[in-house]
Amino acid sequence: MKRFKNKIALVTGAGSGIGRSTAIRLDQEGATLIIADINEGHLQETKAMLSNDRSSAMTLDISDLAQIKSCFKSIKENYKKLDALINVAGILRFDNSHEVKIDDWNKILGVNLTGTFFMCNFGLPMLLESKGYIVNVSSTAALGSHAWTAAYSASKGGISAFSKTLAVEYGTKGLNVNCVCPASIDTPMTANPNLPANIDTRLLKKIMPVDGVNRSPDDIASTIAFLASDDAIHINGIDLRVDGGLLT
Repeated sequence: MKRFKNKIALVTGAGSGIGRSTAIRLDQEGATLIIADINEGHLQETKAMLSNDRSSAMTLDISDLAQIKSCFKSIKENYKKLDALINVAGILRFDNSHEVKIDDWNKILGVNLTGTFFMCNFGLPMLLESKGYIVNVSSTAALGSHAWTAAYSASKGGISAFSKTLAVEYGTKGLNVNCVCPASIDTPMTANPNLPANIDTRLLKKIMPVDGVNRSPDDIASTIAFLASDDAIHINGIDLRVDGGLLT
């Protein structure tokens, strides 16, 4: 299946986890990729896994406006167009809500929400030309109640709401914008959660899937590939849960 042959796609957070799996999946389906991540070493590891010689890697802090401007200037100069924007990059930490430090709040909102806004804001002109696709990685934390994630949940709720605005505002112009809301996925971000001390363990049940199984990032990558392709032409403005029934 080569749904992305002759397509240009940009994937953030591509150095590991869902971002890496998504880059590999789109590469397998024929995409020319621009992969981005703040971690240069991890990013180059992902780049070495890609087969398309036209694909490139770009070290990028999505919360830095100057870097975002440079990123899209480079894409326009070197690739001329953009067909799909996949916003995976994000950060997570757990705190009791009354103990959240303002610097941590600002950092999480700055990367997860403002960074996603920056990427969409600068990507829109090319995506409107191509009648392309945006897939933003939100979370079940945007839809349900997850303890100890005040900043993260706020950022992901903002991504979901913002994405719906774009879907309505630009849907008549041929742009599709959707969110994937994962849960219980084995990624480096969730491997060492550093939960607050002395937590009420009853609340842990609300962040485990029905079958008690954590899934691979590949399972999210396949969903993202679908939403970023013409197979999803009549899907716009949704939060698609991939959570093993967690919120059911």
